[in-house]
Amino acid sequence: MLGRPRLLLRDAGRVLLEAAPAGVDPVEVGSALTAHADVTAVEDLHVWTVTSGFPALSAHVTVRPGGDCHRIRRELADLLHERFHIDHSTLQVDHVPGRSCRITAA
Repeated sequence: MLGRPRLLLRDAGRVLLEAAPAGVDPVEVGSALTAHADVTAVEDLHVWTVTSGFPALSAHVTVRPGGDCHRIRRELADLLHERFHIDHSTLQVDHVPGRSCRITAA
């Protein structure tokens, strides 16, 4: 009986401290995201527990020029779900800065 309150207190502490969910290593998550063939960088990666059993993630993802940002975002969301059981993710996906992204004065 004493173990149950300790688990509840531990889980509540993880939520309040916005700690990564138990069993989820943010470094491993970042490595999995950057392993995608079209991803060039992952920055500002945050993995936390919103409430017990509800992990969340946010990150800025840069993809190679010409990459389909929408397709890549869906693929990364699927990867997060399947491999890390993270269903709530906010991914800001942008292209690597280059000629196609430059704004020039007329």
